[in-house]
Amino acid sequence: MTGRRESQKEIRRSAMLSAAARLFARQGYERTTFDEIAAEAQVGVATVYKYFGTKQGIVIAILEPDLSGMFARAQRVVDRPHLDPAKSMVALLSAYRNLGGRNWASRELLRLTIFPGMGNEGRLTKLIHEAESRAQGQIHELLKKLRDAGRLKRGLPLGDATAVIFALFNQHFGMYLSDPDIAFTEIFRRLARCVRLVFADWRG
Repeated sequence: MTGRRESQKEIRRSAMLSAAARLFARQGYERTTFDEIAAEAQVGVATVYKYFGTKQGIVIAILEPDLSGMFARAQRVVDRPHLDPAKSMVALLSAYRNLGGRNWASRELLRLTIFPGMGNEGRLTKLIHEAESRAQGQIHELLKKLRDAGRLKRGLPLGDATAVIFALFNQHFGMYLSDPDIAFTEIFRRLARCVRLVFADWRG
């Protein structure tokens, strides 16, 4: 009986998240209300509040599986790096490029999540910091593995190198979010060129 209740809860939770994602994509985060999410999911508004508490709670629940998938793909690159160190890093950053899935397709939702001062206080800020820390950790791990294998300069300071790569990624991603006329494929090509230029000086 307990298993059946848990299964029903998960079905209800998934329905509410799917409804919220559709509404966010259709009319934007700010314009979407709890009442609309409840109506779209065919549940009572109190149920939405009970499961998620706030709209930020809904965003986190939508995006956490995307983040988990993104970091899992990135870790596979770290575990089996390409012989060419620049290609390895581009492949790692490529694992981040779609940020996990279709729920990141809306630039508005990305801006809300990434940029300070866009309503992302509290729980969303914690999610952002954790994701940034994990990404930097994977970049650092890949750089160390490449250096230890002799593919990067022996004296390369890993902390500084990690900061450089992460800054490049953030810079290009910020450009994508700020300019609605530019495609992410173009931004990523620019990022890849910058990474290759940096690694030309870092090679062992």
